[in-house]
Amino acid sequence: GDVPAADGGFALRVFEEYQRRLRACDAADFDDLLLLNLWLFAAHPDVLDKYQRIFRYILVDEYQDTNHVQHQWLLLLARQHGNLCCVGDDDQSIYRFRGADVRNILNMRQDFPAAKVVRLEQNYRSTGHIIGAATGLIAHNASRLGKQLWTD
Repeated sequence: GDVPAADGGFALRVFEEYQRRLRACDAADFDDLLLLNLWLFAAHPDVLDKYQRIFRYILVDEYQDTNHVQHQWLLLLARQHGNLCCVGDDDQSIYRFRGADVRNILNMRQDFPAAKVVRLEQNYRSTGHIIGAATGLIAHNASRLGKQLWTD
């Protein structure tokens, strides 16, 4: 059954009112824009095909901080051509609180089998001592692709 909200349903009421006001203003927030476009691509293959032809080459920066809907967008848009470049660092995923899912970058090879992984392991900003300490801490992360950081 339904689990009662600790706040007596206040957050749900605020969310419902927020959604009602958005609709009344014919407005959409960022999450709505993502979801509505995902729905549009799924419901209208002709529209998806048009955008697949427009976006033949796709670059995604900070891929470790994408959410599930953004990942689904990418799967749909890149499916036709496969011309995809994603830049990211699984050790720097910091936006889980807003829905980012590091598994998007961790599972990239399963989603895009032809992808080539290029590890950028040389650090130009920090000393060897800092790199060593950071590597020692990061090594304890359970889910990571792994890399060997180094510096001159």
